[in-house]
Amino acid sequence: MKVALVIERMDPSRGGRETSTAQIAQALAGLGVDVTILCQQGSWQHHAIDVRQLGAGSGRTFVKNVQSICLSGEFDVTHSMLPIPGVDIYQPRGGTVPAQIDSRLRTINSPFGRVLSRLGRVLNSRRRYQAKLERQLVADASTLCLAGSQMVASEFWTHYKRRQNVRVVFNGVDTPKPGPGESPPSCRANIRRQLGIDDDEPVFLTIATNFPLKGVDFAIRSLVEMRDKVGCGTLIAVGQQTPGRFAELAKSLGVAQALRFVPPQTEIFPWYAAADVCVLLSWYDACSRVVLEACRLGMPSITTVFNGAAEALVNGGGIVVASPADVSAVADAMAELADPEKRQRRSEACLVEAEKLSMARHVDELLEIYTQIAEKK
Repeated sequence: MKVALVIERMDPSRGGRETSTAQIAQALAGLGVDVTILCQQGSWQHHAIDVRQLGAGSGRTFVKNVQSICLSGEFDVTHSMLPIPGVDIYQPRGGTVPAQIDSRLRTINSPFGRVLSRLGRVLNSRRRYQAKLERQLVADASTLCLAGSQMVASEFWTHYKRRQNVRVVFNGVDTPKPGPGESPPSCRANIRRQLGIDDDEPVFLTIATNFPLKGVDFAIRSLVEMRDKVGCGTLIAVGQQTPGRFAELAKSLGVAQALRFVPPQTEIFPWYAAADVCVLLSWYDACSRVVLEACRLGMPSITTVFNGAAEALVNGGGIVVASPADVSAVADAMAELADPEKRQRRSEACLVEAEKLSMARHVDELLEIYTQIAEKK
């Protein structure tokens, strides 16, 4: 079977859907599928996967090139992470376009700011083009709309009144692994020693490339209230080269000593090992890899109803709050998980779900869908 995976950029070091696409491609290739990645720009190489760059020109040219390939019949299945009319499968790993717009409006407090944001969207030709493509694609009932969470599946109905040919294949992740010669205890001890954190200090971990969208400012505010309750606790925020206003906020609130800002990391396992709880206060996440990775490692999470990955926590693997801005609820959740016994119960619940969240399971379900599509052609 020949499968084309379509993504704008192919650089797994950027995380998110690019990491997921790389993991999917590798797993499919391991199962004997002939995989090609069609991208506008790509820096990734794999001996068993053809990464085909279709030029760094305009996005419109890229879309036309992909559509031409779809019409050529070269592939049995075309599976796109971008809205491109004519593909067999559309999987919006970042969520639908209207949902992304709504999420950004949630982060803006002032009515005037929201008006300016909407105006910016109207004037942004690239965003308008993406919205147009998604409307066209979703209007074609023959295209399978594939959602990585039930939350995203509901977006197709909310924004497009589309239920036909919409399926959920819940997101999956490979479990982060320690490097050669490392172990979880050694990673934990090394990182804590480097950061000057005591062995028994409860540590909360945020991993994000977009601190505002992942509610890091509200995590800092919640840390203040949590420390008032239990008297200790440290937050490690990984992912921004310069924390800027977030560091200033921590300083102004008197918790700078309880914050550790860490730049983007290529090896993420040691940071999970160093922490006790994952905190991802998403204003929007189609289905966060960070929460799923934490769950597979047995680490409980605190996240929001705006994160599709919250669906993985329904059996006790974490705590889901209504909004990043509900500081009291987040602080209560952090205080609960600062307790080792309560945290252990949540951890056990995570491990029960672990295999259900694997990339292997995700790819097995994808391959079943691919087979059905190919047989109909």
